[in-house]
Amino acid sequence: MSDATFRFDRLTHLEDIRVRAEDGSRLGHVFELRSHGAAETQPTYTFRTVDALLCGRLGLFERLGWRERDALVVPWDAVIEVGAREIVVRGTKSDYARI
Repeated sequence: MSDATFRFDRLTHLEDIRVRAEDGSRLGHVFELRSHGAAETQPTYTFRTVDALLCGRLGLFERLGWRERDALVVPWDAVIEVGAREIVVRGTKSDYARI
């Protein structure tokens, strides 16, 4: 996303949104956002830059914490489009590292 900027009232609006690569492959759902700076427990900043999305499968065992999430790290600059129900990113699923 070279020159584009997306604005949200809350970053939590991105949680659980499907992530799809531009080739059509599914990367899963967003379950965590990464950003530089200290964690916030209250809305203290009016501006926050997202550095990366962590996304992957969110099955029952992962949601309950019984199984580790198999996360893909998608840099924010790979985001092409943000919709109400889906985020589209550049490339293919194999372009992104697992953690």
